[in-house]
Amino acid sequence: MKIAIFSDTYIPDINGVATSTRILRNQLVKRGHQVIVVTTELPSDSDFVDDPDELIMRVPGLEIQRLYGYRASNIYSFKGMRELKNYGIDVIHVQTDFGIGIFSRLAAEILNVPLVYTYHTMWTDYSHYLVPMKSNAVEGLIKKVISRISKIYGNNCTELIVPSTKTKEALEQYGLEKTMHVIPTGLELDKFDPKNRNLESMEKLKQEFSIHDQFVITFLGRLAEEKSVDVIIKAIFELVKKRTNILCLIVGGGPSLENLKKLVETYNLQNYVIFTGPKPQEEVPNYYHISDIFVSASITETQGLTFIEAMASGIPVIARKDKNLLEVVHDGHNGFFFDCPEELAPLLEKVMDIDLEPYGKQAYKDAMQFSSETFCHKVEEVYQLSINKKHYTYRVKSIYPIKNARNEVVFLFDESEIIVEINDSLITKYEIEVGKVIDREIFDVLKDYEQISHAYQKALKYLTVKDYTKSQMEKKLMDSGNYDDTQLQATLDLLESKNLINDAAYALQYIKRSSRLGIGLNKAIYNLRNQGIDSTTIDQCLEEVQYDDEYDAAFNVINTLYKKNTSNSHKAIIKRIRDRLYSKGFTNETVEKAMSNYDFTYSEKKEEEIMLHEYEKQINRYKRKLSGNTLEEKVIDVLLRKGYNYDSIKQIIKKQRGDI
Repeated sequence: MKIAIFSDTYIPDINGVATSTRILRNQLVKRGHQVIVVTTELPSDSDFVDDPDELIMRVPGLEIQRLYGYRASNIYSFKGMRELKNYGIDVIHVQTDFGIGIFSRLAAEILNVPLVYTYHTMWTDYSHYLVPMKSNAVEGLIKKVISRISKIYGNNCTELIVPSTKTKEALEQYGLEKTMHVIPTGLELDKFDPKNRNLESMEKLKQEFSIHDQFVITFLGRLAEEKSVDVIIKAIFELVKKRTNILCLIVGGGPSLENLKKLVETYNLQNYVIFTGPKPQEEVPNYYHISDIFVSASITETQGLTFIEAMASGIPVIARKDKNLLEVVHDGHNGFFFDCPEELAPLLEKVMDIDLEPYGKQAYKDAMQFSSETFCHKVEEVYQLSINKKHYTYRVKSIYPIKNARNEVVFLFDESEIIVEINDSLITKYEIEVGKVIDREIFDVLKDYEQISHAYQKALKYLTVKDYTKSQMEKKLMDSGNYDDTQLQATLDLLESKNLINDAAYALQYIKRSSRLGIGLNKAIYNLRNQGIDSTTIDQCLEEVQYDDEYDAAFNVINTLYKKNTSNSHKAIIKRIRDRLYSKGFTNETVEKAMSNYDFTYSEKKEEEIMLHEYEKQINRYKRKLSGNTLEEKVIDVLLRKGYNYDSIKQIIKKQRGDI
């Protein structure tokens, strides 16, 4: 399949959606699919470079600092849309809801391909980012709006994927009636496997954080309000009252970092809590591998990818009880649940006295069900289902005759309406009638005919003003409409079949017209090539051209310039005429032949008359500004530039000296 994955966030971003999108893309490629990722452009200060071997389309956008580091892209890209058309997409999979998410829906509509939507994030849990000040009333209103938008997005896709049962039930509470596929996000678990531990890197971390025999508790994730990291810090404060042989690593960054640091200082926990900052993906496994247990107090997880990473690393987890995690954490087997913040400190104290090795082994075993291979296989099945469904959802709702034997036909698909203009002959050919269901192949044919018809009508309007070459018409139509390469070619073929554009006739007519206008063959050929006429066509036209026409045109140019000469010397005008012929693109043979055949007989009397005329002209031109010798020197310079002999100039000046 040819798959386009749309996401507002992608590598090098560090968040669950970016990671999930990357993993899915890699697995799909491994399984032989062609995948293009459409995402936002990199921040201006990023030094990350995309792999040139990967198909990644980046759309310009602005970074939203408050909201997870996402960037709001433009909701449409003309250049991107053209690339997607030429790519021949079979299915679009959208991961997010912002600018790129909107672009994906527009693209699916235009390309008429199925849209698979993964609802990754419970946005009602993140509504505080959209409220500029603490206001329960405003936040409640925002949550209602988010719920409605989620319902609209969920209902308006071909197939819907959710990562957990909790997410499915939440969307059902929003009023969503669509069938949902519960597919937990897969992870590339090999790098977390204890067998692949990097002992050297682990030792460096232990030295960096002065880890000796402490019980290491680790949180890894975004430091934001909804992650409830403050609950962990408060639990550590209670725990150190009884146990001091502990160390808590908080790995990650985010908007709450400074507030959390202040909280640690308030509780005087600097010796027990270390903020490591955000870490690259390749370093993350090392932090799990130096830990005894992973802990999180968040209840906003849609699946809990960091829990799975920790379990795949062979360590048990402690989680705040949440329905989304019931499919991941099994209390008393691979980890432990606590219900309220006050229970966390006693639970940590309890697990410090337990042999955690059996729990770690079970955690590792349970994590394997979330492998990227299993994830990809399930998503593939949804893709195929969406494609099959899309093939048989084009039902004719109504047919309205308009004009010129054309009809406006309304098709229904996925509860949406598509209007297509179809002429009478196609209505008859495909037996289009109200209630008829057609497959995608026929629908695409009808859409192509509609686009070709629109392009053809535009071309006719352009041709009423002037003639076009095939290349010129192609560019004109491309700039004026949303046509793909196939539709453009079909339109051009139709115009050629009706002889409305004919490059050979255009080229021959252009060459003949150029001769009439005093333009040589070389320049005419150069202009034709710039207009998209190929060399073969030009050569064929030249075989029909009478070279006497170019000679006559050159001769006329010579005659006109020579007879109109009132300022240049005999020698200068001949040079000027020769230069003009070459600048007009006449061939060397024609220039030399015409120049040699023209009667350039020298007349001393005429030369003197022209020089005198030019002398008087220059005197009148400069005498208001100059006088005396200065005026004389100026006139001499001008006449010399026009090719007159110095002695002849001096004689004229001597005769006319009274004028100076």
